[in-house]
Amino acid sequence: MTEQVGEAEQVLARLDPSQPRRVMGVVVQVALGCVFVSLALGFPREQMLLRLMLMALGGAVFLGTFLTWRATATGLVLTTSGLREDGGRLLAEISNVREVSRGAFALKPSHGFSLVLYQGMGFAWVPGLWWRIGKRVGIGGVTPSQPARYMAEVVSALIAMRGQQGE
Repeated sequence: MTEQVGEAEQVLARLDPSQPRRVMGVVVQVALGCVFVSLALGFPREQMLLRLMLMALGGAVFLGTFLTWRATATGLVLTTSGLREDGGRLLAEISNVREVSRGAFALKPSHGFSLVLYQGMGFAWVPGLWWRIGKRVGIGGVTPSQPARYMAEVVSALIAMRGQQGE
């Protein structure tokens, strides 16, 4: 399960979105957008402001649906140096990861895990796949749980190895 990313780095774990979850998430968002638009069309003309607000909300949901579909077309790759998207965008460097949170009550996406960082890397969000707020990175959403669990265990092992090397 190792493939080459660059000249010197091997892929330790890979996390790709589950197509059924991806489709189900988009279908639910489309249904919500349709509900907002149909509600807007059902209000009388005297309540035009409410109609326009519901239409705008429906349009925003449809835009979010498009962004989710496009964003979940890529996967995540874990190397010894960090966690990245397939395109190379860095989510977190392993040297910056303090701990992995994956318990039942942890602040994490569905079927995923979160990383607690030493230093924040700014806000970023890829709908349905990952988010980064302050010192926390959440991975999961439309991903299957077993590969996400494996990736979390590999990150935990890398952190433990880093701690042993520092002693």
